Amino acid sequence: MPHPVTLDAAGIAAGAPARAAFVRGLGTACRDEGFLLLQNHGIPAELWRAVLADAAAFFARPAADKERLHIRRSTNHRGFSRMQNSRDWREQLHFAAEWPEGEWSPGKPDHYRLAGGNPWPDAAFASTLLRYMAAVQGLGFLLLDALGECLGLPPRHFERLSDEPPYLLLKLISYHVQPARSQRNGVAAHCDWSWITILLQDSTGGLEVQDRNGEWWPVPPQPGILAVNVGELLEIQSRGHFRAAPHRVISPATRQRVSVPAFINPPLDARIEPLVTPPAPIAPHAPEKEHIHRVVPQGAACEAFVFGESEWRRKGLGGWCHDPRCLS
Repeated sequence: MPHPVTLDAAGIAAGAPARAAFVRGLGTACRDEGFLLLQNHGIPAELWRAVLADAAAFFARPAADKERLHIRRSTNHRGFSRMQNSRDWREQLHFAAEWPEGEWSPGKPDHYRLAGGNPWPDAAFASTLLRYMAAVQGLGFLLLDALGECLGLPPRHFERLSDEPPYLLLKLISYHVQPARSQRNGVAAHCDWSWITILLQDSTGGLEVQDRNGEWWPVPPQPGILAVNVGELLEIQSRGHFRAAPHRVISPATRQRVSVPAFINPPLDARIEPLVTPPAPIAPHAPEKEHIHRVVPQGAACEAFVFGESEWRRKGLGGWCHDPRCLS
């Protein structure tokens, strides 16, 4: 995969022949590589540019300003954190869909501790980010609906798993310049715990995606182009038909790298049920040449589970990786 496929998202809303071609292209990319680039996605340039500018401005703030929003002050795992270890060399601001009425109270399952509001730096920042979150969630469910067609699912299947709102996650990430004479990962090889992830990135570069042969390929950033990758949830739900794409970030050499991944997720109470039968034979998994951080081992069979329970195990209980030796 030296050059990830680029699809024109205008095909989502086009007439039957163009839409069918887009759906085929999307399904093939998500099946074969689990990764693609998306142009003409409909998110206004002034909005995604404002998001990148706000993110860069936040990370340039004094340390004391950022510490006031630290995630350890949060009751629902949102806010600022800094990671400088063998697997991560970055800082980030972690948000999720605002759902104050879903907040935890005695008698509710523990995963509702993840509901609630966000610790915004200020009102203008919140306004920009909430508009972007709404736009990227809308795009995400259009893509999922197209992928549902590939799986033979009814229209809007992913949207109709629950009456609750989706648990969209959004991170603003600053990858620090690596120390001299090191080849440090901004974030180590991993798969996302999402249906799909939609990534907005600045012009710095550093993202790499692994192909089915275990080879790493750089993904040079392009203005206005979004990167889309399949996450573990969709791989599980499609019973391996769609591939969760391992990816990593190599720390930049001369300047910070800002990226904004949006994780398109189910509602907290939604049940993730693998298909009884995938729509086509599944290509065998090649043995991994290195540790890939996953919640579920590669190729493992899964029974149905509640998404929120899995998310609480990750965040509330620290079960980030299936391998107990993984310290991240």
